[in-house]
Amino acid sequence: MGAYWFQGYVENEKGPCFSECTVKEKKFVRDRTGKEAFTLMVVDGFHVSPGHVMLDQKEPLALSPSVTDTGNRYIKRGCTLLLTQHLVTSLRHYRNQYDHFLNRCQSLPIDYMVIPVVPAKMLRPEMVRFFARKGSPFLCVEVQSAGELIDVCWEWIAQAQGYKRMPLTLFVKDTENTSNNYAELWSSLCEQYGIIKLTDVQDDEMLSLKNLKDSGIYPHKGGIVPGGHADYNLYRFSEDRSFEEAEDFRYHNSVPNVTVMNGQVKQVNQKVIDETPGSHIKVKIHKHFV
Repeated sequence: MGAYWFQGYVENEKGPCFSECTVKEKKFVRDRTGKEAFTLMVVDGFHVSPGHVMLDQKEPLALSPSVTDTGNRYIKRGCTLLLTQHLVTSLRHYRNQYDHFLNRCQSLPIDYMVIPVVPAKMLRPEMVRFFARKGSPFLCVEVQSAGELIDVCWEWIAQAQGYKRMPLTLFVKDTENTSNNYAELWSSLCEQYGIIKLTDVQDDEMLSLKNLKDSGIYPHKGGIVPGGHADYNLYRFSEDRSFEEAEDFRYHNSVPNVTVMNGQVKQVNQKVIDETPGSHIKVKIHKHFV
């Protein structure tokens, strides 16, 4: 689409406001500078929201028969960065498993990050360092029971986090005993051992702004800010409601009319028009903007 700019009602971390945005070389920029001509894109009648950063909970990529089809369905929902869960099942071969998973993701038509999911009984300091070095935004510790958390050598895990400060979070698979207050136990463990964790419990497929910042994803993805990737969605106004009247509008419960990733249109009216493979995005600095 080249260099362009638009003005309209834009959703940011403080709420909706009327503002002006400029896109150049796949990113939002602060000013329209240089010799290149900037085209005005008219967005009258649309809400503008940041592209969604989503965890593949509802439709895990690892279980998908078609990576491309799964990616297209996420694009139609406004996702411009997919956090793909990678379950670690081997202490000896987890590096090779990671490489194999990356090969599977190559045809994904959307930018992606790899989220390692490690059963608590398999969690080792070298895994924390490995996945931090590979640019994963955070690591999920999977537990089947509260007792599994007690058996981990958290002192070593906290020490390993000092390498790149990659946060941890908790995935609970305890379907038999729901009385355990895992959130409280997890918070207590993190405080006791100095473990770096995501601020919010990640129990939804959409990441909160705090978790986006904790993980180092924001502001590169997940926001409409200068220097960030030009990812956004357009939602058409309801004919009988103004933007100011639509304060209860929830983007993740609606499907966008247009999805743009890296400044390029990916889908229009729920039809994917660009299946170009996305990129493996890596976090360079965790918790840098916290």
